[in-house]
Amino acid sequence: MVPSDDLRALRGFAGNLSGGGVLLRAAWRGTSCCSWEGVGCDGASGRVTALRLPGHDLAGPIPGASLAGLTRLEELFLGSNSFTGSLPEALFGLVGLQNLSLESNELTGQLSSRLHKLKVLTLLDLSINRFSGRLPDDVLCDLTSLEHLVMHSNNFFGSLPPSLSSLSSLRELSLRNNSLSGPLARVNFSGMPLLASVDFAANYLNGSLPTSLADCNVLKSLSLASNQLVGTIPLWIGELDHLHYLDLSDNSLVGEVPKGLTLLKGLTAADHSPGMAFTNMSFYVKCHRRTLQQQKPNVITGTNNFVKSGEGNVVSGNDNTVVSGDSNTVSGSDNTVTSGDKNVLTGSNHVVSRSNNVVSKNDHVVNGNGNTVSGGNNKVTGNNNVVSWSDHVVYGNDRVVTGG
Repeated sequence: MVPSDDLRALRGFAGNLSGGGVLLRAAWRGTSCCSWEGVGCDGASGRVTALRLPGHDLAGPIPGASLAGLTRLEELFLGSNSFTGSLPEALFGLVGLQNLSLESNELTGQLSSRLHKLKVLTLLDLSINRFSGRLPDDVLCDLTSLEHLVMHSNNFFGSLPPSLSSLSSLRELSLRNNSLSGPLARVNFSGMPLLASVDFAANYLNGSLPTSLADCNVLKSLSLASNQLVGTIPLWIGELDHLHYLDLSDNSLVGEVPKGLTLLKGLTAADHSPGMAFTNMSFYVKCHRRTLQQQKPNVITGTNNFVKSGEGNVVSGNDNTVVSGDSNTVSGSDNTVTSGDKNVLTGSNHVVSRSNNVVSKNDHVVNGNGNTVSGGNNKVTGNNNVVSWSDHVVYGNDRVVTGG
């Protein structure tokens, strides 16, 4: 039998909700609350241990006083609703809470210092809300059981708290799309050896890539795009054997792509468009556009690089592939440009498609219109092409051909 305190707390919770709360009150009838939608109970004691109501159109402030009556609560999933206001102080009295998921609501305010009382939390998901303020250093250091810390798409600002380094059980860390600033190296990633996913994209973090990331031996996904990082791409990235997603775009990184990245057999890129997925590639340079900020072109040298998209990239070396984007400058040999306009290519043995490209040297295969091609042994198809030098095979109309 469910204790009367739990039954009273659940009725009080539903009674203080607007929006979908009307339907919830209609569904929660009788006294057998363990059979109610979204309610989970311990089989032995009959106490309520879980409340799972994501996507129920529940609105209004979170009824903290009612939740406080569920003293054995271990799981609280209220994501994808329309809750407003700040986190209720009574919530932090639920010291047995292990999973707290409030993502995709309209919650506001700063993180309370009392959050540190939830010492057995393994999941904290506050993403896609309107939380603001600094990440409290003295709070995170006590949440040592955390495995998933997901707070992306809020309005947090300030530097990264060094106490993140004490989260030794952490597997997922997502703080992208905030306004965090300062050196990324404030976090010692050596203290988080179980990290599989790190996402700090779309912030204002600066400095170089911290060497402590090299100690994350099981890292599968690393996204640091759209920050203000400088320096070179370090060699140790090529030693992260489990890495399958890497996005360093829209920073100010320079130099050669480490050859070790060509050995990462799991490295994968996908733009989530039908028919556009690439596996076992050497490197993935992904384009991001940021509001009120111009995209920065990449400078890429070396061999076997893969440029997925972007404009104004400078690519040199051999065996490179440019999939899309305009006005790229490509030099070297055996490069492939599959789409984009107004690219400039020099060197030999290129395969080029699309239009308005300038191609020089020998042994090219060029498809498209309005291309200017010089050199020997080229095969050119399309219309309005200008071709010079010798030994060409030319198809199409309105060509200008010089040479034998």
